[in-house]
Amino acid sequence: MTEPISAHQHFVDSAQLLNECADLLAEPIAEVAQGILMALMSDGKLLIAGNGAYASLANTLAAYMVTRLQQDRMALAALSLCTNPSVISTLTDSEPKDVFAKQIHALGKQHDMLCVLSADGQSLNLVSAIRTAHERDMRVLAITGGSGGEVAALLRDDDLWLNVPGDHPLRVLEAHQVTIHALCAQIDQLLLGGL
Repeated sequence: MTEPISAHQHFVDSAQLLNECADLLAEPIAEVAQGILMALMSDGKLLIAGNGAYASLANTLAAYMVTRLQQDRMALAALSLCTNPSVISTLTDSEPKDVFAKQIHALGKQHDMLCVLSADGQSLNLVSAIRTAHERDMRVLAITGGSGGEVAALLRDDDLWLNVPGDHPLRVLEAHQVTIHALCAQIDQLLLGGL
């Protein structure tokens, strides 16, 4: 059994990882923002998938894209694949590894982009989603932690990858939340200028 971490240490550890990410991810976030906008300007949309707490983060990212982060701007085409309980529960019962892949088959098309969110990149349903996206000639954005796992191993040269260099799932999730904020702010800056 591991020793409990003090409340103070949670903040210290989170701040340390966020400082690492500030240097490591600033340039890649700018590249990802441009890639997302290229997909959207080609009449594509952003399909977003994640499990557990990452389902909530997928919903949040979709909401920021469709509405706004801080400043009013045009709505951007984004859809969380985690929001329809009937689809999720039916597929989780019968085909758990295809819970996102089936939706990509139904909704995805060339010029769309799939965004997968994961602390370790090991979820079978995300792996299946990436394979399906590639079959449909969709570009993939993976937002992961640690080594990126099997998700990172599936990425093609034209795919995008934002990887938080941490292995503690809670710290990675916190860093991913800030990454999403920074990404959406970068998209807004590209659209609106001068933020």
